[in-house]
Amino acid sequence: MMEVMGKMREMITTSTFEVFEKMFFNFLEPVEKRAIAYDMAAEIQFKGPFEGAMKMYLSDGLVSSMVQNMLSLSDEEITDSMREDCAREAINMVCGNMLRNYDSSQVFNLSIPTFHKNNQGDLMQIFPESEASLWQAVFDSDGETLGILLQIQSP
Repeated sequence: MMEVMGKMREMITTSTFEVFEKMFFNFLEPVEKRAIAYDMAAEIQFKGPFEGAMKMYLSDGLVSSMVQNMLSLSDEEITDSMREDCAREAINMVCGNMLRNYDSSQVFNLSIPTFHKNNQGDLMQIFPESEASLWQAVFDSDGETLGILLQIQSP
């Protein structure tokens, strides 16, 4: 389990950068891990040689920028449905890229990503570094935030 998580920690940052830069033309900078406010969250589960889940916590401004860049739309043309679809697609691509980079010879089944708006003003929960089955990071893109939580369980 520790070996899996160690390798996944290497893969997740690379996969996140690749997807956000190539698909959404957003450049992320890792920042100090902290409880961040977020406007929406997307989650995906995966099963294969091991199982787990990934969750993304996104600011509205970041997702709007992603939609604008991917679809060449103005801010006024973007709908809530487009933001939701974009958040779901982002987590699907990052998770799929991470698992392929981990071991392209293995088969992983991904769930359909779920989405929810954060209307309560909740903050992304921070977990202690000592938690071996979790990995967490916070990124900044022009003042907008992205938080990622990766959880791994044994099959």
